[in-house]
Amino acid sequence: MEKSASQVPGVLCADLNFAAGTLVVDYDPQSDPRAAIVAVVRKAGHGVQPLSGEPEGAASTPPPTWWQSSGHSATVGLAAALLVAGWVLGLVHGATAETAAIAMWVASVAVGGLFLVRRAVGSVRARMLDMNVLMSLAVVGALAIGAFEEAATVVVLYSLGQLLESRALERTRRSIGDLMRSVPATALVRREGAEVELPLTEARIGDTMVVRPGERIALDGVVRKGASAVDEAAITGESVPAQKEPGAAVFAGSLNTSGLLEVEVTALGADSTLARIVYLVEEAQAQRAPAQRLVDRFTRWYTPTVVVLAVLVAVVPPLLGLGTWGSWFYRALVMLVVSCPCALVISTPVAIVSAITRATRDGVLVKGGAFLEIAPTIRVVAFDKTGTLTCGRPEVTDVIPLDGTDSAAVLRLAAALEAGSTHPLAEAVLRAEGGAGGVADLEGFEDIAGRGVRAKIGGHVYSIGSPSMALADAEVVGAAATRIAELEGSGKTVLVLSRERVVVGLIGVADEVRPESREIVEQLRHAGITHMVMLTGDNERTAAAVAAHAGVTEFRALLLPEGKVDAIAELRELYGPVAMVGDGINDAPALAAADLGIAMGAAGSDTALETADIALLAPDLRALPRFFSLGRRTVANIQANVVFSIVTKAAVLLLAVFGLATLWVAVFADMGVSLLVTANGLRLLRRHR
Repeated sequence: MEKSASQVPGVLCADLNFAAGTLVVDYDPQSDPRAAIVAVVRKAGHGVQPLSGEPEGAASTPPPTWWQSSGHSATVGLAAALLVAGWVLGLVHGATAETAAIAMWVASVAVGGLFLVRRAVGSVRARMLDMNVLMSLAVVGALAIGAFEEAATVVVLYSLGQLLESRALERTRRSIGDLMRSVPATALVRREGAEVELPLTEARIGDTMVVRPGERIALDGVVRKGASAVDEAAITGESVPAQKEPGAAVFAGSLNTSGLLEVEVTALGADSTLARIVYLVEEAQAQRAPAQRLVDRFTRWYTPTVVVLAVLVAVVPPLLGLGTWGSWFYRALVMLVVSCPCALVISTPVAIVSAITRATRDGVLVKGGAFLEIAPTIRVVAFDKTGTLTCGRPEVTDVIPLDGTDSAAVLRLAAALEAGSTHPLAEAVLRAEGGAGGVADLEGFEDIAGRGVRAKIGGHVYSIGSPSMALADAEVVGAAATRIAELEGSGKTVLVLSRERVVVGLIGVADEVRPESREIVEQLRHAGITHMVMLTGDNERTAAAVAAHAGVTEFRALLLPEGKVDAIAELRELYGPVAMVGDGINDAPALAAADLGIAMGAAGSDTALETADIALLAPDLRALPRFFSLGRRTVANIQANVVFSIVTKAAVLLLAVFGLATLWVAVFADMGVSLLVTANGLRLLRRHR
């Protein structure tokens, strides 16, 4: 289809998305060849319609009649009825009945083979040998030697197989489309004091959207009033509703289960999180996985080779006096049917499409089949600490004044310094201080990446940051060093507040380890991941305490962002392919450096959705073992499909050479295997327990 469309004048390139059933064409707008492209597609025997939003000029040709539609059940049903009628007449003795039976079989070939021949002609024009060409040659050859019954049987079985295959593949296309259909067509918006039901196209960013209990949220937004539990399973895969309060983000397509919400719209239809996810899934499904590219290259020489062998089988033996021309010609026809590479070609994409769809349902966005194939090769998983192994919401647990400063002053000065920082630890200090008291304006504010901040307050230079920063900037006396060691030993992160090289206070901050972390680490270990490593900018003592609680095998502490990149390279050298799990923003360099970058809690992050190889849409590590399990099952599924296809083809080809296979057996072997590998690939759509 790509090749035929590319040959239309004015077309620059054409790309067919197997999973979505869409043909995307770049063309010269001055020539506007869309109508010609539609005509070419229909001439090849395929149904076609413009995408929603395309102008009518894209479909200026009349719609296809029922007999032109690919795999139409009425066509297959009529062809099958004529075939059976021929069989019934064949049971009646007499020349008239025999002639009538032949007429039924020829009619069956004419009806069932119509779109087969049309597709074959299109392939020949594109100078390609595909299964339609090979099957057409076999049917014509069978008619030429008087094998009318077998010709009709071949056509009916092939058409039935195509119909069942297209119906099966339609399941994967519907599953992604169902996501977008979960978004309501209208939104209840408050305008000028009145609540108005508006189409989504008329909504504006900043509108206040009213969502009643039991209704689906129509647009992305932020809760401004009300509280409710919202079912976000369509986006994150989480079955338990998430509690939403003022300030919380909500996504289009999610279900408001309890309270009344007033939501400020932050993104319109095509920019919603759900729309971006669907778009990225379709892009991922359109990409050819390494295994698929290998199969494509194999079939480029496989099909012509088998056609040449079939010609040799038809010609050489009778020339050598080893049999009749009719016998060897029939064997060659069987070889043509068996040589159709449809089962082999479809074995990989149907598995990849099904797996990506299953992952999306589980709240895991996979950016392409290649990453599913990488998953089984991973031997080490590196975790960021904050927000990944921990809950990502650190809280102040200890405020220890030193040098005569009281606790309130320590917290107030720390909050003043941290007010300009977006680090999670800074947010914890600001929450603890609560804005109870103010300090003078800062002068000469300096943010020291990965270590802390420094500024002048009331004529004195203050700094707050890690103990390593304090060691460089201040004199850490014995009492302070002892308290720092105690806090770090209990798994807390210590912020040191200094004034003019003198430590005036310590703040202990703790980030709770996710309760599922140890269980997830154990599941990954059972899944064949040999090493789990935690990467953190925290100190050795805190890192050791968190690592022990989470169950990881080792940790690397005191790492700046570039240090995490170096750690990834070192882990790859030691253990093999590395997966990095982080928040997708702060850990972007490490995620990019890893063989597999996995962003966690990415549903609300544009950056994570766009840059990560894999995105866990919910902030929940339990999706991680499911992804690695899916990767292993996908690769095993592809391997089984490819091996089964090749072995079956080889066996039937061998039988054909020795005259032990008939045409209808060859069709069973061809379309039967195609249906089996399709069904096997579709098994990946099911949730694995």
